[in-house]
Amino acid sequence: MAAVRARRPGGGKGGGRGQEPPPRGKRRRQQAVPAYESMPRLARIKLSGGLNGDDVQVTGKSLAMALTGGVLFLGIAVAGAAWLGSSLFDASEAFARSADATVANAGFQIEEIQVAQLPGSPDISEAREQEVRSLIVPEGRHSILALDPQDVKARVESLDWVANARVRRLWPSSLLVEVQRRQEYAVWLDENRQSAVIDANGERLLTERVEDHANLLRVVGHGAGPAAPPILAALEGMPDIRERTAELVRIGDRRWDLHLTSGAVVALPEEGSLEALTQLQRLHQQYGLLDRPVTRLDMRAPGRLAVRVHPALEGGPLLGGV
Repeated sequence: MAAVRARRPGGGKGGGRGQEPPPRGKRRRQQAVPAYESMPRLARIKLSGGLNGDDVQVTGKSLAMALTGGVLFLGIAVAGAAWLGSSLFDASEAFARSADATVANAGFQIEEIQVAQLPGSPDISEAREQEVRSLIVPEGRHSILALDPQDVKARVESLDWVANARVRRLWPSSLLVEVQRRQEYAVWLDENRQSAVIDANGERLLTERVEDHANLLRVVGHGAGPAAPPILAALEGMPDIRERTAELVRIGDRRWDLHLTSGAVVALPEEGSLEALTQLQRLHQQYGLLDRPVTRLDMRAPGRLAVRVHPALEGGPLLGGV
């Protein structure tokens, strides 16, 4: 019995009743807690919840060094970016030129640029054609693929005398540029006695010389150029009046006087001038009015025509022996 009791738990030396040794493999390990003072400074900052005034010490010297470093870094970054951008542009341009040369050597080199007027538009002189060609081929390019039709169209239409342009590639090596030239319509003598050729819209054609267009009708006075297109267009359909008109004079920038080649003056109303011209055309067809010895025809009053005859013929017959 004594041997049996000796094997019971707690029966050994130093053991007491009621105390059992912990089960095998389940002994608790004691974790060592490091001393706070022996921890690294960064760890202490994290445990304490952040920096305090004692931890942060900024001196004037350190701040100046930081700012200087930032400025130097920024300058280096800007210089590097500029150098890199220039290098990339040069590389891109070199690649584009190389590709253009390869395409040109493959049979797509620009060999012919045809310049013609659009159907129904005025003829173009040889000098005008050469002016168009000089704008088309980009510097350093040789293939037809290097020509963007929209870009060519914009460049051609930038010319003062061009109203419209159409551009087409004719594969593999030709380009067709069709141009509508702005038509010379009249010569405008403004209030400063400065003459300029204008088109059908009343806009100046700066590249046209007045002395080269002596056959054009003249419009005279302040605002005459921009105001002329409607009456000029109407006269195109009234050849009897048009061929007898020497010039159109703008009165007060409100209405027109027609100065005829005979020396007579036709005063048109401020409103309804085109209707008055139609009436004048009808009277001439019926009575040959514009060939009569009159010095002035006043049509400013609606429905009335005041006629002033030549002084030498006052009291004589005027219309059809009447």
